[in-house]
Amino acid sequence: MGKEVSRGLELQRFQNIWVNYLTQNFDGGKFGMFKKVKYLLVISMLLIVPLLFAACGSDSSSTAASQDSQDVAPTTLKLGDTQFESIWINNALLKYVVEAAYGHTVTPVQMTTPVMQESLANGEIDIMLEGWQQNIIDWYNEEIEAGRIENRGMIYEGGPQFFAIPQWVHDEYGITTVDDMKQHVSLFPHPEGGSKGAFYNCVIGWQCEQINTVKMEAYGLTEMYDIISPGSSAALDAALAGPQKRNEPVFGYYWAPTALMGMFDWYILEEPVYNDGCWAKVTAAREDESLRPIDEACAYQTLPVDVLANTGLEAKAPLVHELLGKFMVGLEGINRTAAWFNQNEKTDYKDAAVYYLRTFTDNAKTWMPADRWAKVQAVLDAEDEL
Repeated sequence: MGKEVSRGLELQRFQNIWVNYLTQNFDGGKFGMFKKVKYLLVISMLLIVPLLFAACGSDSSSTAASQDSQDVAPTTLKLGDTQFESIWINNALLKYVVEAAYGHTVTPVQMTTPVMQESLANGEIDIMLEGWQQNIIDWYNEEIEAGRIENRGMIYEGGPQFFAIPQWVHDEYGITTVDDMKQHVSLFPHPEGGSKGAFYNCVIGWQCEQINTVKMEAYGLTEMYDIISPGSSAALDAALAGPQKRNEPVFGYYWAPTALMGMFDWYILEEPVYNDGCWAKVTAAREDESLRPIDEACAYQTLPVDVLANTGLEAKAPLVHELLGKFMVGLEGINRTAAWFNQNEKTDYKDAAVYYLRTFTDNAKTWMPADRWAKVQAVLDAEDEL
């Protein structure tokens, strides 16, 4: 406000000086009627033009203030969607808060893990909310070093991956380790029959599909079990949940956080403890089939699950970039939200976002300044009851 008043006083002094000068030096006696008209036109221009500049300056100030309050110009932010439940919940959650409080449009894009890797590095997508970089560690290290992607911090405290059987099968048959599976093949029949058992693997196209194959070979289990890799996470869920509902044995790979782990009792099979040397062999054999079978394998390392972003995001949407550095959803929050979503047979993941924000409000408030949260709260208040 002070700058606008000062500018107005300067313009007024400028106008007064020129009007007085013209009045004193260019009277009607020295000029004819025609020159008087020209004289009036000059005065009019001196009065009007500065006012136009002042108005433009005021509009520019207003525009700048508006842009400051709205991050940068609204844009579309693209999220990687590699097709599993927790990423659907998290994508819906980020979409809800960003569109409510930051003014950008958020669009999830379905893709496989390899396509996600390429798209995040080249900027075709902006954000991958669950990096699971331990499964793609060579790519991750390369892209971080090249400066094409960045790690914005963890979204969960840890993301375990494992081989599992129903808890009751462990209790009844004493199956404890992956090696014990060799003595109980008949408990886990192949759905199409035959002498081999069935191992339900990670989804086709995910890096864990290949990692698990390397591990099963190293454990000597491929001679006794066929590896079945479902085409989607929904198909994997059905393959594991169906036998649990029927109280039948089943053997497969899974991970947490997920609703499936909370809906049934599972026993995680013991594997050799993770170590860097063993895992280097596993990842090398994943890339080069000529190295298979390797002489040892080990359990997945349980690491935090982190948010990855293209390095162009900070310039594209700096306040969202800042938000992602605090976007800690947490294992308890995602597990409870996934369980609620499934138990209530919901189909729209926006409902999951609303449930999380209403249930874990105190945590969500830590992601952003109070004025931004007020915008989220206003949208939440307008939502129907779930």
